[in-house]
Amino acid sequence: MPQETNSRRKVRIAHVRSADLIREARLRAGLTQYELAARSGRERSVIARWEQGVVAPSIETLLELVRACGFDLPLELAAYDPAARERLHKNAFLSPERRVARQLQARARAGNRSFDPYAILAALERQRVTYILIGGFARVIQGSEELSAGIDLVPSLRAENLRRLGLALEQLGAKRSDRKAFVLEEATLRVQPLLELRSPEGELKIVAEPAGTRGGYDDLRRGAGREPIGKGVRPSVASLGDLARMLAALDREHDRPALAQLRQLAEFERGLSRDL
Repeated sequence: MPQETNSRRKVRIAHVRSADLIREARLRAGLTQYELAARSGRERSVIARWEQGVVAPSIETLLELVRACGFDLPLELAAYDPAARERLHKNAFLSPERRVARQLQARARAGNRSFDPYAILAALERQRVTYILIGGFARVIQGSEELSAGIDLVPSLRAENLRRLGLALEQLGAKRSDRKAFVLEEATLRVQPLLELRSPEGELKIVAEPAGTRGGYDDLRRGAGREPIGKGVRPSVASLGDLARMLAALDREHDRPALAQLRQLAEFERGLSRDL
């Protein structure tokens, strides 16, 4: 295969980044492609091609689309770290199992062994709980360089599923930090969308509707996929794009490095799929 020229590679990166940003803005605004087309005065088919990364809009058009979704896209210069990008690129080629193993090894070297994701996920599997992983551990599975102390999950809010989740949490000995009782019911979780628990195996966060989503589980399940992380465990994990839009919606300064990593990983992923 002929070596890709720098100019061609830069064009492809521009396509990938604009595609992810347009889709992220549209989904965070809760718009369909048809609705964004009506707001922006563009053809729906053209927006679809932009989101697929087939072609890239100009910067001016990209800004117009993002603003039509109710957001802005500040353009600013930032320091470029080629070494960090190269590490992340290598990480993108590792299996999910290897990524998790590296994270757990890093935690062990730091003297922190109080997190056993396999025990937590196995308990959920035994009770046949329907959920999607989000948060730091999900980002590690997808390739980011982070250390996570627990698991964040978005459960299906069906009554039977919440009953099964309750049984799994009971088996894990999960409790609120203030030791108060908690009730896993849809109405309760809608009022209290974040339930933080601790167990001997690590922290757990139950999130009914994460920031940046519309409907929580039902929104995320379309892009989620099963990821084999070892020991026969294959949790359902939110997609890179969905992890990025949730993190971006929180709009926290300390999340910016992780968000940048997710967007670079999405760039690598799209590039690989186009080369196959």
